[in-house]
Amino acid sequence: MPVRDLLSSGIGIVAAQHRLAIDVGNTRVKLGLFACPNSRPRGELPTCVERTTLLSGEPLPSELLAHWQSAVTNWLPPIIAGSNPSGIQQLLAAWPSSLGPQPQTVANTDDFPLTIRVDEPRRVGIDRLLNAIAVNELRRSDRPAIIVDSGTATTVDVVSADGAFEGGAILPGLALSAKALHEYTALLPLVSVPELGQATPEPLGRNTRAAIRSGLFWGQLGAVKELIARQAERDVDIFVTGGGGALLANFLENAHLSRDPFFWIGKNDNGRRHSAHGQRPTAGPTTCG
Repeated sequence: MPVRDLLSSGIGIVAAQHRLAIDVGNTRVKLGLFACPNSRPRGELPTCVERTTLLSGEPLPSELLAHWQSAVTNWLPPIIAGSNPSGIQQLLAAWPSSLGPQPQTVANTDDFPLTIRVDEPRRVGIDRLLNAIAVNELRRSDRPAIIVDSGTATTVDVVSADGAFEGGAILPGLALSAKALHEYTALLPLVSVPELGQATPEPLGRNTRAAIRSGLFWGQLGAVKELIARQAERDVDIFVTGGGGALLANFLENAHLSRDPFFWIGKNDNGRRHSAHGQRPTAGPTTCG
C-alpha cells in the first residue's frame, strides 16, 4: 500500500518505524521503503509500502525519496547491500546530503544470524545470505528450503532444516544468456526478458526469434528444475524471487513467489534476535535491521 494511502487509511502502520533498503545489483538498483513494527511474530515480514527501480548507473530519484521521507514518521537510517560492490560505492558517493546520512552498508556477514556451511563463508555473495535469512522467517520449521533467485545470474540455494545456508548453484540468468547469444554470434537477435514474459514460449520455435525464446525459457527452467531435484530432499519448501522469478514460479511445483526481492526483507531483518548456530529465530522485538 503506498504511503499516501497509509496516511489516509488510519490503520496505524505509519506509526511504525520506516527504513529505506537499497539493493544494488549488476543490472538494476531496487529501492524499497519498509514499515517496521516494534514487534511481530515469526513468518510476518516487514511491509514494503513504496518501491522503485533504476538501471545501474542512473541517478538517484532524490525528490521521490525526499517525498517518502517526509510522508512517514520514525525514519530509520537507510541500509544498502547487494551483489555489486562498485555500484554500492558509486551510489554512496552520490548520496545527497538533503536525505541525511549515507546508508549503512550491510557487509559484515560475521554478524548475520545464520550458520554458513560452505568452504569459504566470507566469499559467498551477500545477496544469497540475506535471501537465506529472509527464508528462515518463511519456511516451515521442520523443512529445508530451496531459494531460486533469478536475476542477472540465477542462484539455486539450499537452507537446511536447522536454518543453515548450505550452498547451491550459480548459472547465467535469462537476460545474461540472451545477451551472450546476441553478442557472441554474428546474426542472432537480442531477446529481452519482457519479451519472454509476453507469453510462455512454444517449445518448438519455428523461426530464429521463437527458437531463442524457447531455448532461453525452457533451458533456464529445465536447469532450475534439475538442480532442485538433485539438491532437494523429498519435502522441501521452494521460494522464488528476482526479476525472472515470476516467469519460472508457475512451472515449479509448490513454489512461493515474492515479487519483492527476499534480501530486501533480509536486509531489514538481519538484526533480529536468533539463537546461536543457525537455530530458529525467536519472536521478539526487532528494529527491522
